[in-house]
Amino acid sequence: MMLGNFQEVTNSSWKAGVMASADEEPKVSVVILTKNSAQTISRSIESALAQSRPPDEVLIVDGSSVDGTKDILGKYPVRIVEEPGLGFGHARNVGLNNASGDVIFFLDSDCYAELLWIDNALKALQDPEISAVTGPTLLWNKESMVARFLAFVRDRVEVSKESRLVAIAPTMNLALRKSVIQRIGMFDPTLVRGEDTDLTYRISRKEKILWDPNVRIWFKGSPTFWKASRKCVNHFIGMGQLFAKHGFKKLFVSSLLPIRGILLILTIASALLGAWPLAPGMAAVLLFDLTYKIVKMALKYRDSCIIYYLVFFTWWSLTSLAVFWGFFLGRSKAYKKINSVL
Repeated sequence: MMLGNFQEVTNSSWKAGVMASADEEPKVSVVILTKNSAQTISRSIESALAQSRPPDEVLIVDGSSVDGTKDILGKYPVRIVEEPGLGFGHARNVGLNNASGDVIFFLDSDCYAELLWIDNALKALQDPEISAVTGPTLLWNKESMVARFLAFVRDRVEVSKESRLVAIAPTMNLALRKSVIQRIGMFDPTLVRGEDTDLTYRISRKEKILWDPNVRIWFKGSPTFWKASRKCVNHFIGMGQLFAKHGFKKLFVSSLLPIRGILLILTIASALLGAWPLAPGMAAVLLFDLTYKIVKMALKYRDSCIIYYLVFFTWWSLTSLAVFWGFFLGRSKAYKKINSVL
């Protein structure tokens, strides 16, 4: 049976493949974080175990799942480490501390890797100047209009054929030398989200991260507005924390989002206070920005899911103000104390 772009294989062949690669260098660990991922975790694990260059171990960090995920994990030849659900940064550090590989591959539990994922990343890492490798993250859940829309917004549809150095990379698709952690430090467990942005940004300031078009994974994306919304709020809080830690960097989040949020609140307040000459003017600016973005995306993708911009435009504008709360958290004494030891 075919699952995505990899073939289903038996447990015995997985074990044989892992044993066959034991004497090869470097040793490879695939780390997958999961929490209540019963619907997708099998596909993720199978894609890792069926690699053309099998990993030496697949390590699952489970954040106290209660939906049957643990029963599924027991069917596969993987190592399982429990953690109490203390956040993404903490869970990824648990993975790093328990992984035995020289190269650590991170893959999310709603993603699956293409057959040559490990092979192609290791080829890129043959260059001693490259410390980490990432690549395209492409949407497989195309039936969901919300997921398609979010993939369009984040440019996760079209894939460049050119390799390039990048400043940040997502841990849903990341391979890095474990020795890098000894030089740069671990994931920041105080961040609500953006722990991967923080780590890879710290790496890229001193070393090189390669984006390779052949190191490809497929991700599910947020299938509903509510799931996307929860992620969105946490994302902006995390970005605020990053601003507090590293200073304002445009690559963390677009500065236009909080500006748009402030403008939207001022428009509503002006209308309620009867400042009619001011309110229509600000509303016109917002309407022009919305129209421009919808038309631009519609011409580029020609997909009916673009209509979701009518909802997300307002929602993102408001939730982006969470960056200020994140910035406050980042400046708190507790944060500074923890961050000083990272």
